[in-house]
Amino acid sequence: MKGTLSVLLFFAAATVLSAQRKEPAFSVKLSTDSVLMGNYFQVQFILENGNGTDFQEPDFTQDFNIVSGPGHSNFTTIVNGEVSQKMTISYYLEPKQKGLFYIGPASIRVGDQVLETDPVEVLVVPNPDGIKQSPEMENPPLRFEFGSPFDHQDPFFKDPFFDIPRRMTPPGRDSIPARPKKKRKTIRI
Repeated sequence: MKGTLSVLLFFAAATVLSAQRKEPAFSVKLSTDSVLMGNYFQVQFILENGNGTDFQEPDFTQDFNIVSGPGHSNFTTIVNGEVSQKMTISYYLEPKQKGLFYIGPASIRVGDQVLETDPVEVLVVPNPDGIKQSPEMENPPLRFEFGSPFDHQDPFFKDPFFDIPRRMTPPGRDSIPARPKKKRKTIRI
């Protein structure tokens, strides 16, 4: 039993040391570098192979409205004893006006060093036809089609048990037929 425990501790220590040998990397990723006015895009700050603290976002407020964010996600994978870590901080931004804008560097502390992203530029072009686009990246913002989740006037809330299966419809179908109600037999004594 002691031999098995020591082998497991050895492999755990080797895994931790393997993860520590990789250099942390901090980068920025945009869903698009050009956006039509009236639409939004996603900005992701990605830290790989490190535990970050003291994240400092760039100042978005001068040129953009923050639609959603910050959203955080963390992933750890172990493949053949190789440990990888990934932390993502996401924002959805809507430009305030047309033009060429820069998203400044973000910073994060990993151990005793501070990492910064490179600044990125975003081109905002006119949208005379009012075309709506949505960013095609992971972690989209949560949206409700029926108004506020606290809107008790919505038909969703009329059923006290919220019959969810009837509300979930596959794409391309208008509705799923409701299950027929069973008649109950009453016995009077």
